[in-house]
Amino acid sequence: MKILQLTHKPPVPCIDGGCQAMYQITQCLLSAGSEVKVFSVATAKHPVVHTDDLLKYKEKTKFESIFVDTKVSFGKIVSAFVKKDSLQAYRFFSSEMNEKLITILAQGTFDVVIVESVFMGHYLETIRKYSLATILLRVHNIEFLIWERLAKQTKNPYKKVAFRYLSSSLKRFENSLFSKIDGYLPITEVDNQYFKVRYPNLSSKVISFSIKLSDYNYKEPNFQENNLTFFHLGSMNWQPNIEGMSWFLDNVWKQAAEKYPHLTFVIAGKGNKEWFAHKSYKNVHIFDFVEDAQQFMNEHNIMIVPLLSGSGMRIKIIEGMALGKPIITTTIGAEGIEVTHRDNIFIADTPEEMMQTIGFCVNHTEKCVEIGKNARKLVEEKYTQERVVGELMEFVNSNLQQ
Repeated sequence: MKILQLTHKPPVPCIDGGCQAMYQITQCLLSAGSEVKVFSVATAKHPVVHTDDLLKYKEKTKFESIFVDTKVSFGKIVSAFVKKDSLQAYRFFSSEMNEKLITILAQGTFDVVIVESVFMGHYLETIRKYSLATILLRVHNIEFLIWERLAKQTKNPYKKVAFRYLSSSLKRFENSLFSKIDGYLPITEVDNQYFKVRYPNLSSKVISFSIKLSDYNYKEPNFQENNLTFFHLGSMNWQPNIEGMSWFLDNVWKQAAEKYPHLTFVIAGKGNKEWFAHKSYKNVHIFDFVEDAQQFMNEHNIMIVPLLSGSGMRIKIIEGMALGKPIITTTIGAEGIEVTHRDNIFIADTPEEMMQTIGFCVNHTEKCVEIGKNARKLVEEKYTQERVVGELMEFVNSNLQQ
């Protein structure tokens, strides 16, 4: 089977959850014996990085990319407004990318085109015009919902208006895509149910983010009550991370650091140095992008994911669970993952609940170890690549154009 995977950023290097989710689909397709071609938008935020990993990826996928300037400009804002288009999606369209896509479609007869995320939605008409392939949309999130939740959370009236406009225009665009595809692949059942109600006759299959478990080396934790380290791993150039981390540091960590002065909080991720340049918090250590995320997670004890907005599945939570880390997150942070509070994760939605959970971890380290082990077990049962490959290929085969 010949498959074209169209992505809104290079899957390699896997520097964030979106990249990892796309890379995972590539690996599943290759392991099933499919011939995969990956064609990607490259941006200033997500450029093509020429490494040995990319070279290996190119050999397997014939990877190609076109640079697209996705920076927001006054001209793009006006143009998107006049066309009643989504600014977020409009940024990813370029005539050069479109022409190259036409050439790729003309050079090879593809059975399936997997379009990664709604941000590549402007290319659907080109695919339909120049190819007879089955078109499947990979739904990473309910994208407009992220902005809708941000609008509800922010107290800034100007941001509230801007976020509401971005949400409504993206919602219209997102919904318009479902008449142009043959099926869709959501990452979570929550997202699947949202679209299933609106498009009951459209074929879908939940393909969760999955991992190759052997790549995640579980180590028996060594928790020392007087030397616990909490940690967060995430880019501070994604609005929900900025919002959630600001809320946690100001409303939770300040109290925690005073009550438990022996605790430390270690934060790493792209853009952190810049974001924290003029901020100071007690017992907080800041790192920018880390080369080895798994090593970073293994060096610390308890993972904090304080999301107040967002959609889809938090990839870093799955990875943390695979490493046996106890995780403290919110209901939104845990959305889409089949977890149970105080069995394989901690869920806390208010500053008071967060403080109570941190206190519980400090005083019950043995329970934290148990929750981490249960988290690893959950990943083994539900989120391994071996489990997902068969489901993905069965769905792809059942939706091939006759």
